[in-house]
Amino acid sequence: MAKRARKETPKDKLAELKAKHFTRKGRKERIAKALEILSQPGPTFKLDRETWIWAAQDADIEDI
Repeated sequence: MAKRARKETPKDKLAELKAKHFTRKGRKERIAKALEILSQPGPTFKLDRETWIWAAQDADIEDI
């Protein structure tokens, strides 16, 4: 019986694209930049629970 060819899944495609985009060259700089951004203070605005739920469920939130 012949072996079936393995079908590429979206997960495989994503891994391939990530490997092409995030090469070893510049890795240390990317990490340093990300850590710097993460160490900065976050937003100072406060939202109530209903607003968070609305924002999470609204499909067109990007259009606002």
